[in-house]
Amino acid sequence: MSTQTEITTNVQTMQGTLGSSVNLNSPYVNFNLTVDEETHQVHGTVRIHMNPPVEKPYVGNVKGTVYATGYGAFTKVITLEGAIPSNDAISAIVFPFNAHFALEANDKGLGGFNFRGKHYENLPVEVRS
Repeated sequence: MSTQTEITTNVQTMQGTLGSSVNLNSPYVNFNLTVDEETHQVHGTVRIHMNPPVEKPYVGNVKGTVYATGYGAFTKVITLEGAIPSNDAISAIVFPFNAHFALEANDKGLGGFNFRGKHYENLPVEVRS
């Protein structure tokens, strides 16, 4: 007699932008995340563009949480944090990074992030799944 266990989870991939990539003078973050809404865990990669197109982007891994809100227009909130290495191959500096955003049902929303001692808030968020 054999027994089988079936485990199903709701894991999805989420790609998008926090900030406006249209304005060349404003910083923005591209993210590629794996979201498990059952365990409320998020992990993935971010590319942080601080001074496009002059400066190379900072690239690193992040982890965080996701929760459904059930409140108002926003359907879920996501937080991210990580230690992002310098974009200069010679430097061994690692910068703390954290971000947060709230998404509506249409995968658009608002958020902000902290990086290299600067705080950016009320940035548009757009998810391309």
